[in-house]
Amino acid sequence: MNFQTNITLTPLKVLMVNPLMPGSQLTIVKILSGAVFGSNQLIDLILLVYSNEKPSAEALKLELIGCAFSCNNSIEVTSDLPSFSDADVFCFMTNFPNPNKVDFDRIDIDEQFDTFYLTIKIAHNLLVKSSTEEETLDNTDNTLKNKKVIKKSIKPIIVADGLVTMDILLSFSKNIPTNIFFCPTSITGAAKSVLGDYLKVQCYTINNVHVWAANDDVLHVEVDKPIIIYDTVNDLPNCDWEALGKNQLDSFNLDHTQFNDSWMKKEFIDKVTSCASKNPYGCIFRAAEFAKTLQAIWLSRSSENGSKVYCNLGVISDGSLGTVKGYPYILPVILSGEFWTVNKYLEDDTHLKHEIKRINVIVKDHHNKLISYCKKFLVENVLNQAFLRSDEETSSVIDKSRSSI
Repeated sequence: MNFQTNITLTPLKVLMVNPLMPGSQLTIVKILSGAVFGSNQLIDLILLVYSNEKPSAEALKLELIGCAFSCNNSIEVTSDLPSFSDADVFCFMTNFPNPNKVDFDRIDIDEQFDTFYLTIKIAHNLLVKSSTEEETLDNTDNTLKNKKVIKKSIKPIIVADGLVTMDILLSFSKNIPTNIFFCPTSITGAAKSVLGDYLKVQCYTINNVHVWAANDDVLHVEVDKPIIIYDTVNDLPNCDWEALGKNQLDSFNLDHTQFNDSWMKKEFIDKVTSCASKNPYGCIFRAAEFAKTLQAIWLSRSSENGSKVYCNLGVISDGSLGTVKGYPYILPVILSGEFWTVNKYLEDDTHLKHEIKRINVIVKDHHNKLISYCKKFLVENVLNQAFLRSDEETSSVIDKSRSSI
């Protein structure tokens, strides 16, 4: 009798910030069911909550255990601020109305206080230990040595639900590497949806979409040609231009002039911007986009043949394509193992260079406003402890100023 089994991998430590939010819970279900990291990847899940939220988190833990998910190895509830070595994957889910942009004139501080507070506190506590600190293990303890080697082989990643959280974490942490931050984007889906509706085809038939953006309102999108993947482009008949074959356009009763460069660079961008900016960022959408981002990142890391993953993600720019180094952008990236690079598609295109200059202005302006606001928030609500919402929460706020949340 032949029994075939899959080898289970060393457990992956996944820390979920704000796990009681609906979007977080949907993401957790996807992770523990194997839909994100694979069915043979065991998960050590850490639920990070405020101290007064522990009872609810313990109830969630029991419910998750009762589901008997195949990838569940262990679940821990904690209110201690994490260090950089406490997890392999840090997941940040927030309640910002738009996770990629803050409307500073309409901030609901009562609603978003906990998110700002927790994100800033965690950022201050995330430190990468120096090499001398890593070597403080007893040389005679071979077991600890082996564990340390295994730990070093995994490069941690930080995945947020938007550019705002990424910016806060990087700006208020002291020595976190810039190339481990990621966040999803809805613009790719919006672009395919706009073209799919316009051409009356399924979204999966649309070719690769490349996105450069500061947020959901300031962006540029290019689509690989031919736009429709399954369109036949050859000498008979000749294409009126490179986007679509003449037969394909005729079948849609469309004029080829509707797909000239002017339309794709103006009206199409306007339609995508309108579609992306109206996204409600509900819990289901956030969880779906978050899970897809984690899956894409891990696909490149777990690939045994070194295959690359091409996608659009929120990252901290390395200065490529004329972007400002160290600032958060949505860019077309190429994931390869534990590293990523910016896709140099249309690197020499004059129009793209102009668009990136426009995007740079918005990115720097929003970053400066966000950091100024957070510094003010830090002084008023953390250093001076001026914010006490009610008698019941006074003790909780005081606890937050210590080593635990």
